[in-house]
Amino acid sequence: MLLGTMKQTDAIGLGDVLADRYELTRELAFGGIGTVYLARDRVTGNDVAAKVLHAEHLANDSMRRRLRREGAALKALDHPSIVPLLELGVAEDGLVFLITEYVEGDTLAARVERGPLSPPEADRLVDALGAGISAAHAHGILHGDLKPANVLWAEEPRLVDLSASTILGLDRLTATGEISGTPAYMAPEVFTGKREVDERIDVYGLGVLLYEALSGAPPFVDGHVGRLLMKIDAGDCLPLDAVSEAPDPLAAVVMRAMHRHADERFPSVEAMVGAWRDARER
Repeated sequence: MLLGTMKQTDAIGLGDVLADRYELTRELAFGGIGTVYLARDRVTGNDVAAKVLHAEHLANDSMRRRLRREGAALKALDHPSIVPLLELGVAEDGLVFLITEYVEGDTLAARVERGPLSPPEADRLVDALGAGISAAHAHGILHGDLKPANVLWAEEPRLVDLSASTILGLDRLTATGEISGTPAYMAPEVFTGKREVDERIDVYGLGVLLYEALSGAPPFVDGHVGRLLMKIDAGDCLPLDAVSEAPDPLAAVVMRAMHRHADERFPSVEAMVGAWRDARER
């Protein structure tokens, strides 16, 4: 089936072809906005990753804008720590899809399931993600959904999924009032609206990601979303040094990064990375 001419009611699945070129061969991940497939590029013969908007979102202007926004953010960025965009496709029927480079390997989430990161692994993670996030911020782009599932644990860690990204100065809410991102990794100001969001939401997200990577579990856990957000807003979690073997100076960097008050965090990801490196030298 050639998806450039398919109707919105048609199913999208393995064996289908995007833009007469990208044949979907295997499902890689299923998310809230779309499904990511392994696809074969019929022109080059290379494997690529294809992120396709879920069929139920085809008539949702907000969701289509969200995926196009992710494509625009990826197109603006050219950094080795961010998986590059190869093509942003919009079919006549409203189908939106992204084609990115395919990177073989686990996510950081899968790596952490096998146990916490060692200090050298954590250093590699901080260096790569710090550089990639800083590059995004230099373009006025906030990632907004830093979590282990959005990091490819390859030889060099790389960021994926900018569907929750925000261009500085634009409203962080969708047209339906939905907040983009994953609750367990959100800075309090994202969902409380108590202050404008800025680069410090990614300082916070990187701190939460490192807490999980170093301890093996996220800092805030609750099966009820409302209670979970209350815990995050209150900063109600155990200190990292109580649940991991991370050296005290590194644990202090992580806890400052994920402070509930933005003004108490590092002012930028660069400052956080610098503090991490200083702590490693102690």
